[in-house]
Amino acid sequence: MERPGESPDVWYRELSIEFKDGSREYFHIERKPTGTHIPLLKEKPEPWTDLKYQKCPGCPLPDMILSCPAALSLQTTLGKLRPRHSIEPVKATAVDARGRSQTVEWTMQEVGATLVQLAVFATDCPIGRKLKPYLAGLRPFVTSLELSKHIGEQILRKYGGSLEASRDELLSALKPLHEVFMHLSERLKADPNQGGGERLSRDAVPNSISTVDAFAQLLALRADKLFQNLSKEAGWETKPAQAPADAPAGGLVGRIKSFFS
Repeated sequence: MERPGESPDVWYRELSIEFKDGSREYFHIERKPTGTHIPLLKEKPEPWTDLKYQKCPGCPLPDMILSCPAALSLQTTLGKLRPRHSIEPVKATAVDARGRSQTVEWTMQEVGATLVQLAVFATDCPIGRKLKPYLAGLRPFVTSLELSKHIGEQILRKYGGSLEASRDELLSALKPLHEVFMHLSERLKADPNQGGGERLSRDAVPNSISTVDAFAQLLALRADKLFQNLSKEAGWETKPAQAPADAPAGGLVGRIKSFFS
């Protein structure tokens, strides 16, 4: 939904969340055609978004960058979701630039997990964005099984069916993520007198972060089984190792274990 006068290299996706009491919250998410999310702040970045505050030990961003990209993205949604409970049922609708829509009825933390994925995987977070190329083509709301299979299929195709190369690629992207989620959570727990943000009165946002963290850790543990199953489905199981080619709702952790059994 490009606005008059906007540069053609950006577009907007609208997300609305309807709560049980009938109230709604709306989010307009600015992204480039490459999929990179740029948080739209109407206010000054809060102290807990400062890059130096709870900076991930493995973060390569220089200190001259003032704010953590993932934290800055969460600030655009945190204020609206701060009073919400994680298990509160909500109806969420996403609309893309072409007017296509998707609606789910999930818990608040499951919908919040989508916003956490956006903050970590689609911003300029140098650790989280390693997964961004493998998320292309996904709808905003996907189950854990859909997300796992999509990522796995993209990586397996890149490496020509090589199980070992695909596993190594996935693990290299997933293993550093726990550190990112842990430090995002610490930012939100902070005492405002110590340079952090206002304490959350409810648990929706922290539990949304924990949901994505749990998914990433489980996917790392089950990486071998994921690629074995996908390889068999696609008929790759007899392919030799190759170099990379040139060329219903259930929440994030949902049914993932059944696919790996």
